[in-house]
Amino acid sequence: MRYTLQLASILTTTVRGMSTIAKPNIVHERTFTCSDGVQLATRHWVNFDASSSPPPLHTRKFLCLHGWLDNAASFNRLAPLLLESSSLSDIPTEICALDFPGHGLSGHKSVDGPPQLLAEYAYYVAELVEAMQWGKGNDGSGNNAGISRTVVANVNQNTNTKNNDSKEGSDVADVQKVASNCDVEENSTKNNNNKIVLIGHSMGSGVSVVLAAAFPEWFSSFILLEGGLVARNAKDASRHVRAACQRRLKSNKTLFPSINGSSDKTATTLPRTKVYSNLNAAIEARLYTTSRMPGDQYLSYEAAKDMVMRATSKVPGTSSAGGESVIFRHDPRLQWPSLQYYTREQVEAFFHDIHVSNIPVCFLWAEDGWPVDTWQEDIVKNVLQPVYMKKLPGSHHLHADPDSVNAVADEIVKFMD
Repeated sequence: MRYTLQLASILTTTVRGMSTIAKPNIVHERTFTCSDGVQLATRHWVNFDASSSPPPLHTRKFLCLHGWLDNAASFNRLAPLLLESSSLSDIPTEICALDFPGHGLSGHKSVDGPPQLLAEYAYYVAELVEAMQWGKGNDGSGNNAGISRTVVANVNQNTNTKNNDSKEGSDVADVQKVASNCDVEENSTKNNNNKIVLIGHSMGSGVSVVLAAAFPEWFSSFILLEGGLVARNAKDASRHVRAACQRRLKSNKTLFPSINGSSDKTATTLPRTKVYSNLNAAIEARLYTTSRMPGDQYLSYEAAKDMVMRATSKVPGTSSAGGESVIFRHDPRLQWPSLQYYTREQVEAFFHDIHVSNIPVCFLWAEDGWPVDTWQEDIVKNVLQPVYMKKLPGSHHLHADPDSVNAVADEIVKFMD
């Protein structure tokens, strides 16, 4: 269905009355077709019945961005806990978790599409925000009362709803100039009702930093889980290009066998040859990948299962005692090194722009999470300057593991309060 400014009732609008909150936790699966044809899959949790009459006009909105090779299911435990918290349970709230392109249930970028870059992911999030009409002063009628952006009527949406109860800078003047260029409504009362609470984990936190620095007017607050931006030495830029080109040259010969040495020059699919005998074997592979990451990281079987179930497809005709064989559906090109990384100066600039935009920042990290050096700690404290910082028990996926997610939810609620 072609995207128009009139979205489904669940995402159109604001609170007329608290009586509209009927169910504690309803889960929706939705897909959006971007202007370049890439399909974006999203998972939504809401604490109100969208079919009620009248539906809520204004809702509190959370947008969750996952880490590398993860997917929206990494928020399967955190999202319901946030909805059920005493602070949010009386407020119509919706939480959207995105599968980045090439991850989870989302489609892959085209074979000639841009390589893996954080700013490229930020673009797709911008398309999603535009499609849902979040982050701007929607007056409830489908009319844009606030921010004008370039991607209008480009995104198609398809909604698959499951109504199941679930338990599962520069300086301030520069930022003001940017806001003015984006046609931000001076009376921000109406806009604030549609602004977004942005939550980013790991790679998703890096995308969040880029997005929040570029579009600060979209967000009311910003929560980083085990995150920030990876900075590389500017002197190594040519080495990164060399490594990326060499990997791509080698990989493309196996990724596109129908194009290389074949008479069929039109094939664009990305084959995946690794087949796992059953779902459990794929989960074990995901756990093994975590064990190879830096530091003393670990991942619970439960969290791995959540993400692997969303990241795999069954192979027809392969039933055995352990179940059907599966393959990972994620884009194998995600394994390629990036052509370009941000330098320390660029990371400082992103952090500075967020700080001077006055977006309140919450920074949570794990005791056994991804190792950080002194420079990373200093730049977060002295440039980004979060208003709320805390180290919590757990590992890199502290928001997904059942033993640590409750503490994460508690700290987020305290920050929101």
